[in-house]
This record gives sequence, structure tokens and C-alpha cells, in this order.
Amino acid sequence: MHLREYVKVLQSILRVGRVDHHGEFYNIVIEFPRTAQIPVLISTLGKKAFQLAGEIADGALSWMCPVPYLLHTGIPLLHKAATANRRSKFPPVVAHVSVALSQDSDSVRVAGHKMFDMYSKFPFYVKMFADAGFPLTSNEKVTDDLVNNIIISGKEDAVATSLTKLMAAGLDELMVSLVPVVDEKYEQTQLMRLIGQM
Repeated sequence: MHLREYVKVLQSILRVGRVDHHGEFYNIVIEFPRTAQIPVLISTLGKKAFQLAGEIADGALSWMCPVPYLLHTGIPLLHKAATANRRSKFPPVVAHVSVALSQDSDSVRVAGHKMFDMYSKFPFYVKMFADAGFPLTSNEKVTDDLVNNIIISGKEDAVATSLTKLMAAGLDELMVSLVPVVDEKYEQTQLMRLIGQM
């Protein structure tokens, strides 16, 4: 079953309470006593995923996508597909954003590489990074520029301002994750407090 079929099956189960699907790999005929109006969001990384989200999904979830790539590539593709499919509104984009509560740029960069270097081993991330203007280094590692572009860092008030600007720039929702630099437990508490006050 392809992702397009999964989305349609899930939406039918949740919204209508029944599904009658006959595909290449699965036949599903089932009925439920109740429905649940739960949105079905899909993971979006590459261009085709953003297009599919625009066509049929209830939203798009990004992960590790640089913000300029989301704003100038992903979201326009999603909007174009939604318009072509005569959808009444654009599905929202939930953007993954990494935050380091530190002003020490060298330490932030080291912490970022510690978290992000593993993504250089996955071809689909490598392709997205290249599409976003951040190809891997000659020794097949993520670049400092990519790490700096993905992480929002600084004091709490500066981070809060940056997150607010991202929302104003066209991102519908933010999924914020911590890049620990010195004390993960303390920094996580501070980040949660910051988000709660926004």
C-alpha cells in the first residue's frame, strides 16, 4: 500500500467510520461504531512529499528541514498542489525547529554536529540537504552552515523572538526540540518554560 492509499484509508476510518479498500497488497473492509475527527498529517522531507501533503493530507510534518527550504520550496509546492486539487484551504505545516539555549556559538555547533551528523547516513536526508543548498562535505558529513542554519540559539528572549518571527514568516506551527549544550535537564526545563510563556 502506498502512502497515498494509507492516508485515504486512515481518513475514511476516522471521518466516516468505515473503509472499503481493495489495493495491490491489502483488501480492507471494516466498519467502526464511532468516528473521530482526527487530522492525518504526513511526514514531509522531499518535494514529492510536500506535493502529496498539499493534495490529500490534513497537514505536513517536517523534520530537519532548514527554514528557507520550507519557506521557498516545501510550502510553495504544498500550496500549489492544494490549489490544483481545489482544496478550500492549505494544509498547515508543522515545522521542526531545533533550539540551543546558549550564546557560545562554538559549543552550539559541536552539540549540533553531535545530534545531526547521523543524518548524513540517510540518502533521503542527504538529498533534501542538497536541495536546500547544504550538500555534504567532501568527507560526507553535514556542514557547519547546515548546523548553524537549523539551530536557533541564544538567550531565552532572543530565542523567543526568533520563534515568533518564524511563525510570522509563514510557518503554521512549530515542533521545538532541544539541542543540549551543557546541562540537558536544566536547559529542557528552561525551554519548556520559555514556550509556556509565549
